[in-house]
Amino acid sequence: MRNTGSLILMSAGLLAWSAACRADQPAPTAAPVAPIEAVAARLPPEVGDAARKWLHADDRDLRSLLAFSPGDLEQEVRVALASEPAAADFVLGRMASETAATDQLILKVVVFDPFWVDEPGVVPGLQKLAESAADPGLMLAYLDAERRIEDRRLRRILTARIAGARQAGDMKALDTLAAADERWLMTERAASIPGFMRRPPAVFSVRPAGQPIRIVGMGDFGSGSDAQRSVAAAIVRMGAAQPFDFGLTFGDNFYPSGMTGTDDPRWRDWWEGLYGPLGITFYPTLGNHEWYSDDGAAAEIAYRSPTWRFPSPYYSFTAGSVQFFAIDTTEISEAEVIWLDKAIAASTARWKVVYGHHPIFAPEKNAKNGAYMKYMQARLWPILRGRVDAYLCGHQHAMAHMDAREGVHFFMSGGGGAPLSKVARKSPGALFAESTFGFLTLQADGARMTIAIFDTDGKAFDSEVMAK
Repeated sequence: MRNTGSLILMSAGLLAWSAACRADQPAPTAAPVAPIEAVAARLPPEVGDAARKWLHADDRDLRSLLAFSPGDLEQEVRVALASEPAAADFVLGRMASETAATDQLILKVVVFDPFWVDEPGVVPGLQKLAESAADPGLMLAYLDAERRIEDRRLRRILTARIAGARQAGDMKALDTLAAADERWLMTERAASIPGFMRRPPAVFSVRPAGQPIRIVGMGDFGSGSDAQRSVAAAIVRMGAAQPFDFGLTFGDNFYPSGMTGTDDPRWRDWWEGLYGPLGITFYPTLGNHEWYSDDGAAAEIAYRSPTWRFPSPYYSFTAGSVQFFAIDTTEISEAEVIWLDKAIAASTARWKVVYGHHPIFAPEKNAKNGAYMKYMQARLWPILRGRVDAYLCGHQHAMAHMDAREGVHFFMSGGGGAPLSKVARKSPGALFAESTFGFLTLQADGARMTIAIFDTDGKAFDSEVMAK
């Protein structure tokens, strides 16, 4: 809800009345200050006025901002305003006077929030900022944001043609356009994954049909933090007591922007040294942080190790009675949609499990932060509903289990080691939601599949047994 009320002050008459009261009579108390007013009062006047007019935030989030230093508070509000369509002109007009660090953060919002594509002044505005920027890094950031917005505008033509081909049932045209859509997506991201590395291999097997399996999965982990080491140690202890057959990752494998290459020292320090003692192979997926650099996603696909097998951004394999479908959810290309739909339709596995980075349904604390779920529900949910048994993910730095819908069970394991985020414990459909570090396990045979969430002490928070 937008908070636009002004600061409530006692009038001069009220103050005079209070002074004239008897000493033993209690003085009237001032009305409480609205959180938005408390925030605005600590900002420069023009930024405070903009916050009053346009900033959408609940009172709890606004109060948390008051703990920031004045400089950090101003930066937080300026960046938050970049997500408000009504504030677009104000944000764009102020960027020339921002610090380079603030502008870099604002640009991340500009290239993420789709409303900026339709802002008429954004492309010429960014070009003008690039021409006048003294800092080379900031100039490149302006240019990159301008390019991505222009790419998205042009890509709408392709999207419309794809929708037309799908409606007409023209599968030949749809396949051609879908392949082009994936190339355009790579261009928009400025990510260097060659076409041959993007093509999913044929379905492969990692465990014989009919064999019971036991696996581990975690997401949002590669931070090098003590928390990551604690989660990894808990997984190793559990694996030593009862071995795992293999592992899954749910994206954001390495922070802040994926690996720099296959020789990045973080492979040794944040991966092999921590998870290598398990003696198993992990089958990863990509998160949004992998796409924050030119080579982050490609480096993870190109890396070769007995502990790490990553064939392409999306792929499928079988293990025992389960078929797993690993997907890339940061933006789902039409080619990926077609592949996943066909792969699920062709599967004869007893259990079907899809895993990726972003949740479809989750206990998101902040509605605006949860906008990605609307995208997932529109783009992915129609393919999964009633056709698979479970969807596993990360993204929120927390652990959660959501109510099953149309036969699909939802588990989130985003507590692998990155700083924790808040979750709405009482969110509709949340069977379990906790801002804590942890991981999940999956066990399956021909009759049952069990998924459980664990903390760093190896204690089970929550579990679900599915039977067929």
